[in-house]
Amino acid sequence: MDTVRVESLNNLQQLVTTTRHAFVADDSHYDGDELGPNPYELLLSALGT
Repeated sequence: MDTVRVESLNNLQQLVTTTRHAFVADDSHYDGDELGPNPYELLLSALGT
């Protein structure tokens, strides 16, 4: 079974870890640091795949 773990980092950054991958999500619209895609971009990319 695949698992996904989300851990809060600095500001609005989230470390997303799946069974085989890890990446940072960040919400640049609300004082984030733009280190990764925002939640809306993640949703659109998930729907697109």
